Amino acid sequence: MIDAGQLHLIEFLLSIAGFLILFLLGIIGFWIQKWIRSTDALTDAISDLRVEIATNQVNVDSLKQHCATRCTMIDGQLTIYSKSIQENSLDIALIKQTLHYETE
Repeated sequence: MIDAGQLHLIEFLLSIAGFLILFLLGIIGFWIQKWIRSTDALTDAISDLRVEIATNQVNVDSLKQHCATRCTMIDGQLTIYSKSIQENSLDIALIKQTLHYETE
């Protein structure tokens, strides 16, 4: 059987083991708490990024629409200028032809 000396030794070893287990659980709890905080911070950062992306997408869509409107307007002006240049080219050709016949 177990005598009193061995019983005290077993109690001492069990108390040290209990202390070590509690200490290790404390360390594990500390790291889990730290991990949860970092995960929460990352979740907040991702939420902020999603808001920023949505805001930027609205701005990009607005700029895209503005550019499309501007391109349509500029295309219309270029068409008008192209017609004017064609008319002026025809007038110049007629003037050259008239001058050519008059000089002969």
